[in-house]
Amino acid sequence: MIEVFKELDKEKTIISIPIKLTKNLKEQIKKTDMASVSEYITFVLRMVLSEDTKIKDETKIREKLKKLGYL
Repeated sequence: MIEVFKELDKEKTIISIPIKLTKNLKEQIKKTDMASVSEYITFVLRMVLSEDTKIKDETKIREKLKKLGYL
């Protein structure tokens, strides 16, 4: 087994992204207080997923209000 995988946290997984993108991310990270590409990507993904949830919630609320005759 590759050494990297032996040390992998059981609560995490490995993903691969293009090297050019990684270089761009490292430049972006310099403008933040984040320590690694992994930390930055985790933050961004949480933000994106949170927005998706908000949109779904707003859609459900609008549908309920419409059914109740408020919209």
